[in-house]
Amino acid sequence: MNDDKRWLPRLGATPGAAIRLFCIPYAGGGASVYYPWREALPAGLELCPVQLPGRESRTDEESIDDFGALLDALAPVVGRHLDLPYAIYGHSMGAGLAFELARRLSTSHGRAPEHLFVGAHRSPNKPYSYPSVRSVSDDKVLQILARFNGMPRMVLENQDLLDMFLPILRSDLSVCETYAYRQHIVLDCPITLFTGMRDANVGPAQIAGWSEQTTGPFSHHEIDADHFFLKSHKEEVLGTLVGALAGRIGAPSALQGCA
Repeated sequence: MNDDKRWLPRLGATPGAAIRLFCIPYAGGGASVYYPWREALPAGLELCPVQLPGRESRTDEESIDDFGALLDALAPVVGRHLDLPYAIYGHSMGAGLAFELARRLSTSHGRAPEHLFVGAHRSPNKPYSYPSVRSVSDDKVLQILARFNGMPRMVLENQDLLDMFLPILRSDLSVCETYAYRQHIVLDCPITLFTGMRDANVGPAQIAGWSEQTTGPFSHHEIDADHFFLKSHKEEVLGTLVGALAGRIGAPSALQGCA
């Protein structure tokens, strides 16, 4: 398989698209968490989820457990596919990666995204506040995850699935804790922040500072949901996202199949 297609399995799936939307998953997640979005998006927008190493179609590879190393691996791949205007959405861990990917591409390729969308993540200038997972038990890792209501019951009740899932989760949480914010690069693209009103981990104190990460427009969209609103409130998230990109898509801002 072409290496870029490992990272971007749906690349080129929407011929004639006017803008490409790179989507980065949360800790433990894979590209497939975004596949249900495709049916709701207008034809002018190419959905391009990112598949990180170690999961789904890339289980034959080792996960990357360091933020800098993961960004160094991902940025050149995305950078080779900026033939279209692009936007980025990242959720939770993916939001931190999306932010730094936008900054990296802005400097290395001179191409900032048309819009950066970030969901369920503290402002980058706020410190990581969870225990290190590098030397704790699997039970402790599960306790950290339980704070986000993100572990499916079918995984919790199946030891084989747990054995497969926990190394990925541990690696992703290690990515989060190895992030180091550098203040010298400020974006100039619009940033839209999504948060869940019932997300106990990402509240007003944690998100203060996001508006300072760009000289462009900033908006904050609150959703009546918990940490994983990208699943439970897909239409609300996509409605805001498509509306923000409508001028670039060259299509009405309504979702497909929606009034």
